[in-house]
Order: sequence, then C-alpha cells, then structure tokens
Amino acid sequence: MTQQGALALVIAGGEIVTRARESAQDGAVTPEEVLRLVPGDLQSRIRTIDWSHQPGSHYSVRMTMDLVQILWKLVREGTNAIVVTCGADAIEEMAYLTDLLWAYPQPVVFTCAVRPQDSSGADGPLNLMQAFCAASSEKCWGLGVLLCVHDQLFSASEVCEVANQRRCAFDAPGKGPVGEIVGRNVYLLRAARRSKVLENVSTPARNVELLQATLGGGDIILDGLASLKTRSIDGLMLAGFGNGDVPPSWLPHIRAIVREGIPVAVTSRCPQGRTRACLSHEGSFSRLLEMGVLDAGALFPMQARLKLAVGIGGGLQGKALQEYLLDNA
Repeated sequence: MTQQGALALVIAGGEIVTRARESAQDGAVTPEEVLRLVPGDLQSRIRTIDWSHQPGSHYSVRMTMDLVQILWKLVREGTNAIVVTCGADAIEEMAYLTDLLWAYPQPVVFTCAVRPQDSSGADGPLNLMQAFCAASSEKCWGLGVLLCVHDQLFSASEVCEVANQRRCAFDAPGKGPVGEIVGRNVYLLRAARRSKVLENVSTPARNVELLQATLGGGDIILDGLASLKTRSIDGLMLAGFGNGDVPPSWLPHIRAIVREGIPVAVTSRCPQGRTRACLSHEGSFSRLLEMGVLDAGALFPMQARLKLAVGIGGGLQGKALQEYLLDNA
C-alpha cells in the first residue's frame, strides 16, 4: 500500500546520474532522464531537486548538513517521502548523519549504483525504482533513514559498504536487511534500533578526527594533534584493537588531549565488535575509561565519529555525551 502525496527526488550525485566514460553523450544524466526510470504512476507526484553532481569523495560533514537542511525544508513544505541519489563511496556516512538528525516520520530513502546509468548491466534504474516503491509505501513511515539497493532495504543506523567491485555492495553485518522489495511490494523483516534524535543540532562539530589502532602505528599523528598550539580539533574518535585497546605509547598523547577538554571516545575497529573491559594493562579499554575517554560501544568507527560530532555540536558534555554515544550502540 502506498502513501498518497507529494514525493521528492533529491539528486546528490552518484552513478545513477553519471554517464560511462566511453559514452557518446557528454555531461551528466539530466533530471528528466532520471525521472523516466521511475514507475509512470509515481512520476506526476515527484518534485525533482537537482542539487549536486559531485563524487562521494568530495562531500564533507558540512556539505551533508546542507543536504539535510534541504530534506527538512521539503518535509515542512508538505513532502510525504524523499529519495536521495548519491555516490556509493560515502552513502553510508551521509545516510547515517541524516538519520541522527531525522525526527520526522516521513521516510528518506538513499540509493546509489555501482555502474554508470548508460553502461552495460547498470544497476541504477532498478535501485531507483525500488527506492521510490519503498519511499511511497506506508510501511516505511517512522523507520527513519533507509538505504535501498538490489531488492533490499537497510537501516542507515546499521548499513555499511562491504565491497566496491560488485553490485551487491552493502550489508548490515550480523543483522542483515530490515526489508526487501519483491516486484513493487515492500516486505519488512524486522525493526532496527535507531539512536535518539538531537533536534537542536544545526551544525555538528566540524573537526572530529578518526584514528585507527594499528600495529605500532599512530604515534606521529597523535603527537601532532596533542602538540597543536591552537585548539584545531573538536573531538577525537579512536578505533581500538578488539576490545577497544590502544598501544600504550598513545596514552601520553590521549591524556594531553583530554586535559585540554577535547572529547575523546573509543570503539572497536572490528566490523562486528564491541568495547569490553576485561583486562587492565597499559593501553587497555579499562585504562582509557579511567583517563576520561568516552565509550562508543558497538558503533562502527565511521558512525562513531559522526555521532561524536553531532553530540558535540548539540552541546552535550560529560555524562550526557556518554549516554548519547551509547544510545542504541
């Protein structure tokens, strides 16, 4: 069953609106061409916003917030559901940041493609058609931001890109999709847990860095961050070994950053990992907590960085920021 009402297509780049290099035609795929990929009975209800054609690697948190502002405005103007096209490279982060700030029941469905629209085996037309089937279904109301690719619906709070070389490039490790699309019918398989929405955030903290623990690595980067004469970072997310441990050589640098009042948090670098206090050696997760480092639980490192940025941007500190990081993590 579908929700009758206005729909919107927001073009934010991606292979769906990109031609193959060897194409005889030049330039990006036009909004009119994209709209022809959508089922005919939906086309008359769709408002198209041709916003950006940049590659995913060109986007930033600030630019994604510009996109979120557009989505907010569309809903306030009466739009019932929104589909966003963007590049596969950054779609999981763009969708997750949007989800952290999406308090409306109206669905936002991100979609992408791996192959250009006019190439052999292009996957964009199917993904776009199914994204609109999902967006226009009343079953997707109240689910937050979704990602629709290859017959599957994923929650933005869980999805990650697990491959870049095949069309079926996304998964929610250990959980799977929240729904699937058969023909034009949407079937929900389970509910996903979302984080609470911070509605007063207009701008997440801009300079929140992510550093992953590696064998004997990271000291030069941390030393540079800790020795800055001006406060150039707003926060730091650490992707620690398994339990959330880091090399002991990191501790003086982390301690110096924490003493400056800059929030530092840690998660596990494992794709399905979770921080765990089980040992107390130098650099262990337990020692980090004693130093004042925050716990990011089971968040993927990229998600954890964005959530820390949103929390800082929302004015959260100390216990309130810690509770926000662990909400649904």
